[in-house]
Amino acid sequence: MSQMVSETEVRDPLTGKLIAQINEEKLVKDLSLIQLTKFKTLDELVQEIAGSSNREELVKLLQENLKETPSSLVSRYALASLEYERDEVGSSIHFKELLDGFSKSAKWTIVDHIADRILERDEKSRVALRAKVEATERLKGKKELKPYLERLAQIDRKNPDVVKKYALSILDEDPSQALNYLKQAAETYARLKDYRNLEEIWNIVVQHDYKDLNFFERLERIMVGNREKTRVAAYLVNLVEPHRTEENWPAVISLLKKILDYEPGSSRARSDLARAYRSLYETHSLLNEFLKMSELTNHKKPVGACIASFERNIVFDKGNYVYHRTRGVGKITEIDKDQVIVDFRDNPGQRMSIQMAISSLQPLKADHIWVKLYENPAEIEEIFAKDLALFFEMLLSSFNNRMTLGEIKNEIAPRFIPASEWSKWWGRARTQLKKEPKFGFNPRKKDELLLRETPMTLSEELSMRFQGASDWNQKLDLALESLKSSEAEGAAEMCIQFYRENETNKDALKQLHSFLFLELAGQTLGEDISDRKLKREQVRELIKKTQAKDLVRWCRETTAVDLKREIVSLVVKNREDYPAILSEVLFEVPIKINRFALTELNRLEQFDTLSAFVNRVFKTYREHPETFLWIAKGVLSGQWNYPWITASREEVLLLVFRILKPLFNIEKKGTRMKNTALEAIFGTTNITVDALMKNESLSEQVRTASLDTLRRMYALFREVPYAADAHKDNFLEYLKTARTDFSPELVSDGVDDEEEEESIENLYPTEGVIMVSADALGKRRAHLDHLISIEMPANSRDIGEAIEKGDLRENAEYKAAMERQSTLQAEISAVSEEVKRARIITPDSVRTDLVNIGALVELKTGSGESVSYTILGPWDADTAKNIISYESPLARALMGKKPGESAALDGRQTFVVERISNALR
Repeated sequence: MSQMVSETEVRDPLTGKLIAQINEEKLVKDLSLIQLTKFKTLDELVQEIAGSSNREELVKLLQENLKETPSSLVSRYALASLEYERDEVGSSIHFKELLDGFSKSAKWTIVDHIADRILERDEKSRVALRAKVEATERLKGKKELKPYLERLAQIDRKNPDVVKKYALSILDEDPSQALNYLKQAAETYARLKDYRNLEEIWNIVVQHDYKDLNFFERLERIMVGNREKTRVAAYLVNLVEPHRTEENWPAVISLLKKILDYEPGSSRARSDLARAYRSLYETHSLLNEFLKMSELTNHKKPVGACIASFERNIVFDKGNYVYHRTRGVGKITEIDKDQVIVDFRDNPGQRMSIQMAISSLQPLKADHIWVKLYENPAEIEEIFAKDLALFFEMLLSSFNNRMTLGEIKNEIAPRFIPASEWSKWWGRARTQLKKEPKFGFNPRKKDELLLRETPMTLSEELSMRFQGASDWNQKLDLALESLKSSEAEGAAEMCIQFYRENETNKDALKQLHSFLFLELAGQTLGEDISDRKLKREQVRELIKKTQAKDLVRWCRETTAVDLKREIVSLVVKNREDYPAILSEVLFEVPIKINRFALTELNRLEQFDTLSAFVNRVFKTYREHPETFLWIAKGVLSGQWNYPWITASREEVLLLVFRILKPLFNIEKKGTRMKNTALEAIFGTTNITVDALMKNESLSEQVRTASLDTLRRMYALFREVPYAADAHKDNFLEYLKTARTDFSPELVSDGVDDEEEEESIENLYPTEGVIMVSADALGKRRAHLDHLISIEMPANSRDIGEAIEKGDLRENAEYKAAMERQSTLQAEISAVSEEVKRARIITPDSVRTDLVNIGALVELKTGSGESVSYTILGPWDADTAKNIISYESPLARALMGKKPGESAALDGRQTFVVERISNALR
């Protein structure tokens, strides 16, 4: 609408009224000048338009005006109202923009009006309810606020401010419901690290529901995950008092021990713990002796050791059980400060001094599984057979709630099952235990089973694992897992907060990962994630300006398939050179995103790119064995019937036969690629004549292939070192059956020279692998351990000390410590990944017939000088000792050379290989 039609030119009165409103608003430049009466007029106008036979024309008029004047109040409000009548999506955008604008202008009566307008059609609109709450609070006070807060709290449970506000409004009239809402808000505040609000709620819950220790433990786990141990200790202090008042000494002791675990130097907690022990064990005959022996009141002694000593010894009392390494379980019948009398099953009335008892006997609690087996073995055997979860709860609680797999096996086999059945039995038991929330496997020690003091929800488990993970990609996997279940909502919120902060990470790939995760989170949760730092347009620009090789690297370094897919899609949408980029992505292993990238190129008709990719793979099949086998399997199975694949199935089949023998050296550990190659050819790894006869694809190729091709296939298969002789015989029998003209006399004694040629590339490790000496790997692991065990704890202490100094905004020490934390986490992640990719160069793998990794090479230079170099991994390189990396230019020039052969470096320096020996022997 380039020129507004004047009212006098319009015959339709309604159109005239609309144009009058549009023209009138041009005189008002500031939203703060608009009055509520304006909206009442617009509401009447909207009603007339909605019922008008000329509605479509009027809507078009409004749309044209909005296109010309995007800030038009009349067009936005009218279109929003009309679209709302039809439940159209656009209305929410227009209404939200208006609410934001009038809220900033403090026009609360108008905000209230627009919110009411929305709520008439959608009583669960978060946007409208939030606006209504704020407007009502400003205009009408708290009394009228409650019904809107209640509705908003029910649908906007992820907004802790709303939930907290509603909970406080009903705390007096409905304390039970209020506390439920407050606890929910507290967990969100803990994940968001909003400790001001968290502390306020903590104190309220302590006052009203201090017995809900599960709730306080959940908050404790979250804060410990946030490295807030000092803060946790401070919070726990005021939880001790109500339990002490009602003389719940076990709870008091448990809380004080936690405080001392987080703050071992707290003299007050230590003294309080000693008093609590006295109260709990006041009737114990040796209480004073054991307290004195533990040195708990000696504040110079390590508190952990003192607690362990006291709790170990206090169990020594009349009627309690003990364990002796040769006599087994026994029961204490008498005890005083001089001696202990123990009845063992086969040796009753054994006397020993207190000191001897403490040093030679292990005290057992009454619920220890050894005690139960001593008292009633049949009952425990029945529990083992009928209730595995209860059995494991009894077992783990007897061993400090954690046991390694080896320890579990020692307790179960052969007492409950034969040792020969252990592996099979444990596989079933492990699956069952994974379904029980009270059990979990230690994320840092995967063969250790844990019994949790309180059952952990899926959300808590994922939160704990996410906080404990140092590897960036592992965190991403856990974050994506949190989006898959509504039961993990709390963990998803914590992950959203983490990646919201990392949208400004200095690492561009981490920025991109954070953006993509938040996009997926918004789609999964069905709402936009607020407070985003990175916009879609910025991401598009990032993809456009990043070098192609870096985009390929980004895809390779992204392990989560969902995010890989999004990166590929962004490349396709924002890069003109996407075919070249995707053709490199197709070489990525392990095969994860390749099918999606190939499908995209095919959909976009980039057939030349695809044909070039396949031809390149077929030419360099030994260099890219996994990619080659992926393509070959698709071709030979008939799934890949693309016109841009020019090689025949017979040619592809022969190439797979050719790679069988080299796979022995390419895949030195495992059999995945070897099995894939065998399945691509034979359809099975168990090669029998019957199975091959049923393989239609192979039979078709054998029927049509030339005898020379069949000869080469069999000759190649016969040379495969990992194929069983019986399978080779079966293949020969099959060939003779399927092709009566095939004769074993036609088979030559060996394969073509082409198959025996040594490839220099085969002397190098596969892509991603780092070859190192055992000594270098040990040093690298020691460095990683130093970072994790020394550097990170020291940094955590620095952060804690900096926090204690007050205002973090002006705290340079805190900022420096946090920056150091980021640097350490990045280094730990990088070194950990390198260690995973490292493979030790073994003496047996080193050849002396040609230059290879692990060789000591004696050379003569062009000037006649004799020099020697040891070729090892990049972590071993030491120029002072003439140890060079296999990645160095000189090593690359020498690799594969035999004695007497020469090599040139930079086209100038020449060397002659004189002698090769094993540097590792």
